[in-house]
Parts: sequence; structure tokens; C-alpha cells
Amino acid sequence: MRKTRKQKITADLHRQLYTLKSQKVLSFESKETPRIEKTVSIPRINTQVYNYLIKDISKTAVVTAAIVIGQFIFFFLLKNHLLKIPGINY
Repeated sequence: MRKTRKQKITADLHRQLYTLKSQKVLSFESKETPRIEKTVSIPRINTQVYNYLIKDISKTAVVTAAIVIGQFIFFFLLKNHLLKIPGINY
């Protein structure tokens, strides 16, 4: 499984944090402790319009609507005895 961008960023920050922790401090005389500021900038996800997805959904909707309309017409024809199929009585 491929890592997402967010997972790659967090893995990189973890690596940086551990390398900073593993470095030896040269002088213990200073009272200031080194600060490790962890700033995570979450990348914005581009809300792109996927044209192929819109086309596929519209094709599916058209086919589904045609099937439902066909079923209603078929039911109407059978109910009014305009179409007779042996073995099916309405």
C-alpha cells in the first residue's frame, strides 16, 4: 500500500525528531534547553472535479431511469391486458 502525503510528512517529522533527540549536547553549562518546535502544516486537499466520475454517474443514472420507466410501461401494459404473456396474470 502506498503512503499518502500526510503519512509521508508525519514520518519525516518523526525521523527529524528522533535525529534531534539522538544528537549529543556539547555543553551542559547553558541553562537553556533546546526547543524542538514541531510545526505540522497540513496540506490542503484540492477539491478537483473529476470529469470521468461525473460521466460515469450520469450514465448510471440514465440507465437506471430507463430501466425503471421500462418496468412501469411493462406493468401498465400487463395490467390493462394490452400485452399478454402466458403464465402471467394481472
